Amino acid sequence: MSIKKDRDDLEKMLKNSPQDINENVPSEEQIPGLQGEPLIGVNFIDLREECQIEAHKMITNAIAFMIPPEMMESNEYIKDKINMDVMSLSGMVYQLRTNEVVQRTLLEQINKGMAQPRMFEVFSGMSKTISELNKQLIQTIEALKETYKGFKNDVKERQTEALGPASSGPTGMLTTGDGSVVTRGTKELINNIKKIKKDQAIDDANLVSPLNI
Repeated sequence: MSIKKDRDDLEKMLKNSPQDINENVPSEEQIPGLQGEPLIGVNFIDLREECQIEAHKMITNAIAFMIPPEMMESNEYIKDKINMDVMSLSGMVYQLRTNEVVQRTLLEQINKGMAQPRMFEVFSGMSKTISELNKQLIQTIEALKETYKGFKNDVKERQTEALGPASSGPTGMLTTGDGSVVTRGTKELINNIKKIKKDQAIDDANLVSPLNI
């Protein structure tokens, strides 16, 4: 009798069991104990985009006093050059920021008591890497300044050549063949205006001088 009952129970179990043995097996996401706890908590895709924005600001701020914004927008060569420089510089910025994130995470782990001699050695190595990356960023920005400065000088020379041969006019200002005034910068323009006003004041003084009455 017990054998028959056991057989009936076994048949019921087989009928009620799933066709696929993995059907009711929970996934790793459903088992909290199997999930890895994030240590850094940083979205690296967003971080890369932020580095691209930061690199673009660094370049535009560095060359703004040499290349006016309208030239950056209208000159296709400059636009392509800036995009290439941003791509290159953003990679360096990304390396710097990720190293800073990992170093910060390492400090947090040490602060929680998970301190091992190897962790301090890694921290020292990362500090050196961050310092070197900062130096490389500064050197790269300075090199870019010289590149764009040379480009600005080339543009000025081409503009001057297009205006024709230059000569010194009666006011002492540099003029082209058609009489247009050529200035090499705001400072030179201000100095020339001051010279014209000074000469005009001298002429006016001579007109009212007692010797002319």
